[in-house]
Amino acid sequence: MDTDTVCGKCGVPERFYLLNRWLTDGDIVQTTNEQARMAMVECDNVDSVFREVGKAIGASIDHLVINIIARGTQLYMDSLIPPAVKDLMREKQLDVREFSQGIMDICHAFGYGRYAFLDYRYENDDQDFCRISIYRPFSILETSGAFAGVIASSVGGEHSVTYEEVEPGLFELTTGWTVYSEVLKERLQLSLYDPSDGEVDLERCPECGIPSLLSSMCEWDFENGVITNTQNGYRMAVLSPGLMDTVFEALEWELGDEIPRLVVDAQRRYVKEGFAPIDFSLPFEELRKHLAVRGLGNLREHAMNAGGAALRLDNSCMSLPLVGLLQGSFEREYGVESEVEWEISHEGSLSVEVKP
Repeated sequence: MDTDTVCGKCGVPERFYLLNRWLTDGDIVQTTNEQARMAMVECDNVDSVFREVGKAIGASIDHLVINIIARGTQLYMDSLIPPAVKDLMREKQLDVREFSQGIMDICHAFGYGRYAFLDYRYENDDQDFCRISIYRPFSILETSGAFAGVIASSVGGEHSVTYEEVEPGLFELTTGWTVYSEVLKERLQLSLYDPSDGEVDLERCPECGIPSLLSSMCEWDFENGVITNTQNGYRMAVLSPGLMDTVFEALEWELGDEIPRLVVDAQRRYVKEGFAPIDFSLPFEELRKHLAVRGLGNLREHAMNAGGAALRLDNSCMSLPLVGLLQGSFEREYGVESEVEWEISHEGSLSVEVKP
């Protein structure tokens, strides 16, 4: 990635600010597609939450997460890669390495780690594969599934992926042909986002338009594809909340009604152990801006004291991790155990109540 291609005012990478846009309802969308919602969030514990859920049910769910991410990414990329480009790749008239480099440059700017293309074979038979390396992936489960999904969207069919840590922090990923489960084919659908107007007013960089709060708290390591929130020390990345929420829904289809509670509880425990990316003791307007700059929604109500915590967030996304984040923050602040209840309306408003 060209490290010189940044905003001259705030230093944010051009590929980042050109591809993402902050709206007024606490959301982030792709600049070229407002129906594709994004979120800029702390991601240090993404894999840990999935693995804690697996421990709670007594079996690893890594393969399910990877498969769901692969199918979801394929659906997502199908709307982004022009049919003409797919045809060129499938007819071997477009160099796969050249196409892959464009995707990898975006991955570097979005905080996904340092990608390198290694090798591939495409003869449309069972010996085909594609292999890349990723140094410091923000989530090996998500990046593995996303890699398989991009390949599936590019050359067609359905693809599995395996990964191996060949050095500390350095993984090699290899795809191959597979067949997705019927559940993924029939039930896993990504809904298009429908943005609406709000009144969240974020101060912007006068040159690139990125919220000043985000540019002031984030530091890009271009070489390694890492974004660090310098205010709290956590790593951040651009995620698709629609895909994340769909993963949780699909896990619930596959594994049962207890999955949402297990996800919330896993997040709660990580917060109690020290993972606290958002300070819920901030004044209302500051907290509102911190949620909005991450694209998590439009805060309407919030309170936290020794008697409990409550939150109402319009236009919410990634709601289960957020519920656990609030519950864990309350327990950590007041040193008590708690119960939590939440509800998500048809309009996408999240209401949470935590009681000691």
